[in-house]
Amino acid sequence: MRSIIIILLCFGLLCGCSNESSVIEVGAYMAEDIPFENGVGRVTIAFEAIIDDSSIDDGIIDIIVLAKGLKSTANYEISLGGENNEGVVFGPKENVDIRFGSMVGETLFQPNEQGELFVSMKNPLRIINGKEVRVIVSENGKEVLRTQPFIVSKKAPQ
Repeated sequence: MRSIIIILLCFGLLCGCSNESSVIEVGAYMAEDIPFENGVGRVTIAFEAIIDDSSIDDGIIDIIVLAKGLKSTANYEISLGGENNEGVVFGPKENVDIRFGSMVGETLFQPNEQGELFVSMKNPLRIINGKEVRVIVSENGKEVLRTQPFIVSKKAPQ
């Protein structure tokens, strides 16, 4: 009886640990796909190489968002955010590359007829400064999709 209780407790601990989301690390000069926690699509983070003698701190990350299953008539905001609502909102049109969907105003996007939104925006690495962040897709201020947390590492691959 005692061994059954111990086995059940160990199983419960293992199940509890598996529910926690781990932080994905994106290495310098690499790309990583990060899934949405509760929806269809993904975000690709691509760390772009620096051509001159600048430091990695001056690097650029390209945040490529592919979201599916959205309402084709709704407007969505995409943001790269950390704790305390710090972050960057995608837009204006001059700063983004839209493959599927369209831009509505300065910072809102409307998916195509199939409910797909495929948007990218380049940002300087310093905006996230080694912090844990997520990409969040919101409709009317309400979070619809969010990625697993990730951090961009300044370590170059070995």
